[in-house]
Amino acid sequence: LLCMPMDILFEIFGHLQPGDLVNLSRINKSFHRVLSSKRSALMWKAALSNARGGGAPSCPVDISELGWANLLFGGSSCQVGSIL
Repeated sequence: LLCMPMDILFEIFGHLQPGDLVNLSRINKSFHRVLSSKRSALMWKAALSNARGGGAPSCPVDISELGWANLLFGGSSCQVGSIL
């Protein structure tokens, strides 16, 4: 899957819910690197706007989109020091 062109991956990932992307980012280091890159910011914004009909709050400027999605949709595990 990671051998696919990045633009195709981001197109596919942009249709997923944020919780699904958070789970993908936890699969391995390669997925985490792809999903936490600056290139993925637009994909995260699309996923957050897909969430609950666009009802997810906007991402604050002092946290990454991955960190914000993890905070909102990542479950109840402790995230101290790992969301920024």
